[in-house]
Amino acid sequence: MVLGLDIGSCYTKGVLFDGRIVSKSVMKTALRPHHAIECIVSKLTGHDRIATTGYGRKLLSEADTVVTEITAFAHGSHFLEPSARTIIDLGGQDSKIIKIKDGKVERFVMNDRCAAGTGNFIEKSAQSLNLSLEEFGSLAQSSQNPITIDSLCVVMAESEILSLATAGKKLEDIVAGVCDSLIRRIINIGSQVKIEEPILFCGGGALNPGLVRSLKRRYSSVTIPEDAQFIGALGAAVIMHEKMST
Repeated sequence: MVLGLDIGSCYTKGVLFDGRIVSKSVMKTALRPHHAIECIVSKLTGHDRIATTGYGRKLLSEADTVVTEITAFAHGSHFLEPSARTIIDLGGQDSKIIKIKDGKVERFVMNDRCAAGTGNFIEKSAQSLNLSLEEFGSLAQSSQNPITIDSLCVVMAESEILSLATAGKKLEDIVAGVCDSLIRRIINIGSQVKIEEPILFCGGGALNPGLVRSLKRRYSSVTIPEDAQFIGALGAAVIMHEKMST
């Protein structure tokens, strides 16, 4: 039994794995990553080994193996969707586009510098409109005419969004436009690795129905795994499990 931990800047995810997903847990990392790690380790018991990945992957001294995020995502995605050619991981503070073949990484590009290409863009936009993330995603689904958001900077986009709302534009069309803007940004970043289908869309962004809708309008073969937030943790566990089996 292996415990895979993906220690992210916003959330820490854990997967208990023995060749299949036995159980899983997620909690906010906030400014207390060690606390998040301790909580998940104590909750997901019965493991023989621990594998870590994510920005905080080196924080757990007793980890049996430490895996880079890119490698972990490749293995986790291949386990769930062997036919996937491109992984789009949209997290709160970064985004990754990874080209894979047979579970092996071919090329990847990562955005961890510009908030406009991460889930933070959605969070800030929702806050500016006084909406919860759930309300934001639900509204985006009901839009028939998404409004183009031109600003590429989060601060400027917030100003543009508020101006559109003040002008009386439909809220659902503004929200859908924000989702479209983020997906356009992701696709632009992904042009560096040449996105190919089938696509596996994961990370917290994949839980937003507005973003899913925007991505599916541009690509016909997009899979949203049931365990969208846990791909990194799963991948780390898969790698450790394979090591134990050899």
